[in-house]
Amino acid sequence: MKGKVWKPSVFMVLVLALLAVFFSVAYAAGPRPIRVVVEGTALDVSPQVINGRAMVPYRAVAERLGARVSWNARERTATVTDGDAVLKLTVGQATAVSNGREIRLDAAPVLLDGRVLVPLRFLGIGLGWRVSWDAVTRTAQLNSVPALTVRVAVPDGVPALSIVRLLRERPSMGKNVTISYEVVRSPELMAAKVVSGEADIAIVPTNLAAVLYNRNVPYRLVSANAWGMLYVISSENIRSWQDLRGKEVHTFGRGLTPDLVFRYLLTQNGLNPDRDITLRYLGSGTELAQAMIAGRVKTAVLPEPAATQVMMRRQDVSAVLDLQRAWATATGLGVSYPQASLLISTAVLNGYPEFVDRFLQEVAQNAAWVNNNPQTAGIWAEELQTGMTAKVVENALPRCNIRFVPARKARGAIEAYLRVLHDFSPEAIGGRLPSEAFYFQR
Repeated sequence: MKGKVWKPSVFMVLVLALLAVFFSVAYAAGPRPIRVVVEGTALDVSPQVINGRAMVPYRAVAERLGARVSWNARERTATVTDGDAVLKLTVGQATAVSNGREIRLDAAPVLLDGRVLVPLRFLGIGLGWRVSWDAVTRTAQLNSVPALTVRVAVPDGVPALSIVRLLRERPSMGKNVTISYEVVRSPELMAAKVVSGEADIAIVPTNLAAVLYNRNVPYRLVSANAWGMLYVISSENIRSWQDLRGKEVHTFGRGLTPDLVFRYLLTQNGLNPDRDITLRYLGSGTELAQAMIAGRVKTAVLPEPAATQVMMRRQDVSAVLDLQRAWATATGLGVSYPQASLLISTAVLNGYPEFVDRFLQEVAQNAAWVNNNPQTAGIWAEELQTGMTAKVVENALPRCNIRFVPARKARGAIEAYLRVLHDFSPEAIGGRLPSEAFYFQR
């Protein structure tokens, strides 16, 4: 049977013709131009898309936002000043300086047709504006950020050291942002501040973060900041885990994370915690450190900087076992355990993304700074009355393992850590491993 030859109707021909005209006009016209709208008013600034990023003439936009601008032709740098916010950008460099601190840019500023084009998002956020993008209309919206008051609480010790420069310098976090910092001496008070919502941002033991999440306390884990700080220190001749057999070892916090980590590593090294050694418990790390300084304890599990405090007072005591290194070997992960992590309330995470980005950049830079500047960090820690002397901090920092790792990258190590704690004591993490929503993703 012969097939019919399809003949287009007059109507179909007309439709096809109209579509052809439409597409040819659209193609000829090109993509819709980008618009920049500030508080509802469109700016005539001719933005351009360069390598997928919206770039704008820095002077036109900055002046419309109420900032003062200057250009150094010799250094090819643009400086934008608005109140206490000072931004310095250099053509061709993907880092800018905001109030003396380096900040990574999505794209480097470019010099095009005599104008300096900078990333719109950075310029807006750097001056304290909220920037949003509508891909359909190709419109960038800049609106003022509602006033925000943020309370940051950290325990004394290594968590306080991990943000010591923030505690000391208290840098601006943007227009309309008021931020306060508190170093908390008591673990119970620290937990209470988070549970009650008195702290918008907190650094807490990672297992406590899991407990809070499992109890529906509205925070998310944003980063891991302290990667283990526990050591066996001793005046006895101990060179390996097997040398602990038959020894009396003092520790603190029965059933808490230092105890659970030590017990896990004993079992991984062929020792039964209840038969092969004698464990003695004191009430706190501070109490244990004082007992060892007084000579009443020979071998102990202590965190930094308390371990360094003891070793500086007793020359016959040294660090004989590194629990972080033993953990990396026992788990096969090659990394230590994330002992302390940063939490941010969901209200702040969802309502103020610009502030969150800025704060996290500061925390990441602080972690690098404190490791490179132990002497200054020690002086500042003592001045801030964090409970640590300058010399103790300076000597302890290499063993504090302060490192900023975003939640998305730290998740595997966090889950491995929580799983070990759960196997020893489910209550230590709130009964179950947290779900995916526990981890802040950006």
